[in-house]
Amino acid sequence: MKRSAPKVVVAIPTNGNDGREQMSGVFDYVNMHPGWKIHLINTRTDIANGALEIEAKDADGLLLSISCDNERIAERVLAKDVKVVVTNDHLAPLYEGRPNCRVLLLDNESIGRDAVRHVNSLGHFASYGFVHGHIHFPWSDGRERGFRTGVPRKVELFVYPLHEDSRLEVLTKGIDEKDLADWLSSLPKPAAVFGANDLFASDVMTACERLGLKVPQQVSVIGCDNDPLVWANTTPQLTSLQLPFRQLGFKAAETLDRLLHGRKTPDRTIYISGTRLFARGSSAPVPPATTLVEKARTYIRDHACDGIRAADVVAHIGVSRSLLDLRFRQVCGKSILEDILDTRLGEVRRQILETDRTFLQIGAACGFKAPDSLKRLFRSRFGMSMREFRAKGGTPPSA
Repeated sequence: MKRSAPKVVVAIPTNGNDGREQMSGVFDYVNMHPGWKIHLINTRTDIANGALEIEAKDADGLLLSISCDNERIAERVLAKDVKVVVTNDHLAPLYEGRPNCRVLLLDNESIGRDAVRHVNSLGHFASYGFVHGHIHFPWSDGRERGFRTGVPRKVELFVYPLHEDSRLEVLTKGIDEKDLADWLSSLPKPAAVFGANDLFASDVMTACERLGLKVPQQVSVIGCDNDPLVWANTTPQLTSLQLPFRQLGFKAAETLDRLLHGRKTPDRTIYISGTRLFARGSSAPVPPATTLVEKARTYIRDHACDGIRAADVVAHIGVSRSLLDLRFRQVCGKSILEDILDTRLGEVRRQILETDRTFLQIGAACGFKAPDSLKRLFRSRFGMSMREFRAKGGTPPSA
């Protein structure tokens, strides 16, 4: 005889803010629509030890958000004659398209776009970075794609080095702080960095503190999850996007209820969007002078080797020469012309080391019309001729 109250197993680890919020959403629905006999499995240890498979034997419905390390468990559960709703993108490929299963996921690309809107509201940054975890999880890749679509230049990526361990061990290992510090040091300042979640963003802030980089003056940092156990323990406190995990849990419970009662549900993956920004001290507007100079420097980086002059930069920005020169010296400690020359010489050095072009060809390609002038300038700046620079692979002369 069919039981009056369906047995529903809810397997959502609640060690993180995402799981706690999602579980709250499930109970929001259940409290509004009572009628389930619920069995909770809310730790990864219980799942790994077989609790899910035991409870699934006589379950009518399963609501799953379990990690990629539990793929084999998930595959065995699929053999059961049971209705399943999955809210974890690691397992989505196993369940998508099966008549007794539905998949609901966060719209991670929209999360990345929401982060961009905040970054762009702060002003014009010299560089933009995105921090993944040890593994390119689908949710992290989605957030990167969304972030990348809205920034005005290339996004620099950091991925923690992958150790030769099991995936679960990798997630609990300490990061290579030097790699992250080197990456942050390489970003032109001011920089805007978006962490795939609050933990990665917190790591960025820790690395900035050890490097002596000021947050948010030199590096604005944004995370997502709005986990109070993370943002409340950063200095300054972390700006973060609150993600719609509660809505995801509610919609997942509603979808499972419809499956249990034979009602129609979408057979394609359902994506849940909608974030709320909590702006805190780790991000702040770029000062107007910095924004003005960075717009000018972007133009210089793009056109220095075309033979532009300071007057061309001034005309592009649309302010007076005296004002732009003043702002350059305040922000960069050098003039517009000096920045143009530095950019050209940087490209000269790159081509000397990375191409087989002649020095005459390199000079012409980098905007130097007089070869002798470039020779004198290069020796004065770097203490050796271009020929010596190429022969020594860029190594400066010993003191």
